[in-house]
Parts: sequence; structure tokens; C-alpha cells
Amino acid sequence: MVEKKENAAKAALELVKDGMVVGLGSGSTAAIFIKLLGVKASENGWRLRCVPTSEDSRALAIEAGLKVVGLDEVDEIHLAVDGADAVDENRNLIKGGGGCHAREKIVAYAAKRFACIVDESKLKKDFGGNTIPIEVLPFAWPFVRRYVEKELEGNAVLRKGGCKVGPIVTDNGNFILDVVFKKVENPAGLEERLQMIPGVVANGLFAVRRPDLVIVGKTKGVETLH
Repeated sequence: MVEKKENAAKAALELVKDGMVVGLGSGSTAAIFIKLLGVKASENGWRLRCVPTSEDSRALAIEAGLKVVGLDEVDEIHLAVDGADAVDENRNLIKGGGGCHAREKIVAYAAKRFACIVDESKLKKDFGGNTIPIEVLPFAWPFVRRYVEKELEGNAVLRKGGCKVGPIVTDNGNFILDVVFKKVENPAGLEERLQMIPGVVANGLFAVRRPDLVIVGKTKGVETLH
């Protein structure tokens, strides 16, 4: 599994050029990319500026020797590289297993080019039965859960941590509802409906702003979906 993630991450390095502003995703595959990017930038003397999507990716980037900046310090992001929890044949994504999808979606929208890196286990025929995270304001989570279950026929559960008492709190200070739908026939339509619910900060569907390419790591090499 690690080998496949490394193959995807190494292929994504070929998209990076000196002087770029790079959006850094979060999660296990993105973490591999960040470490490899630090090595390559150092070897080549690249002057990159990197916008992390979580406190975890920020720490990894600093450890890798990369220059970390915020969105207020750059005019544009040339390339965003991030992982995913699930990818369908149309390059629609589910993200948010690590609870970072709100910032990840902002960076994806801000990027001129968005590349997703995954191993082949993340490829899905459809998103029915897969968990779709929704970041919600703490005040709103009971209402959002009821609305999703009544109006959209989803099964919503408040995410709780194994190492702390109570709900998981995101880097933005919000809660997460993990939602499962039996069928997801229109990912973009569902993304828009979820986003319209008052109290929702961001949902984990990336179907309106899909990646421009998905690099799928395999045992030998990669496959690229355009």
C-alpha cells in the first residue's frame, strides 16, 4: 500500500516547477508528497511557497524545510496536490476522513491546477455506502443531522475521537457529521444540496470543483485519469 502511495506522490512531483505556489493537502498520501517535495526542493534549490490545508500538513512542511505561507500572502496557487478517501470514474472525490476538507476545498478552488493522488484501493464505482463528512458549526449539528436524515435520507453520525471525550473538533473549531447515503446518483447535485443547509461549513464531496487529474498509484507505476 505504501509503495502505491509513493508512486502516486512521485508522479505528482513532476508537476512542480521552481517558483510555484503549491497547495499542500492533508492525509497519508499527501504527507508522503510533502516529504518528497521537501527533498526535491532542497536538491534542486527550488524557491517554493506552500499553502498547507491543515495544522498537520503545516508541521510536515516545516519539518521538510518548505516555506509555509497563508492565503493572504499569495495572489494565486499554481498547483494543489491532495489525496482522497474515494474517487469515481468521473474524477469526483470524497474527502474529509481527516477532518480537513473545508480548508482543502478552499485551496482546491484557489488553485489553477488541482491534482489528486491516491492508491488504487480508493477507486469506487459510485459513492453509495461511502462516508461523506460534513463540517458543521457546533451550534448547528443537531439541526443538520435531523435535516440530512429527514430531507435527504442519509444516516448521519457525530464524529467522536478515540483519544478524547466528546466530538472531534476541526482545525476551524467545528464538529463533523459522517453521513452515509444508500445511493449517490448525482454527486455534484448532492454537494450543492448539502452546502445549502444552514450551519454547514463544508461537505466532503468534491464534484463541483473536481481535480484536473487523478494520479492513481499502483504496484508498478501509475495511471492518470483526466
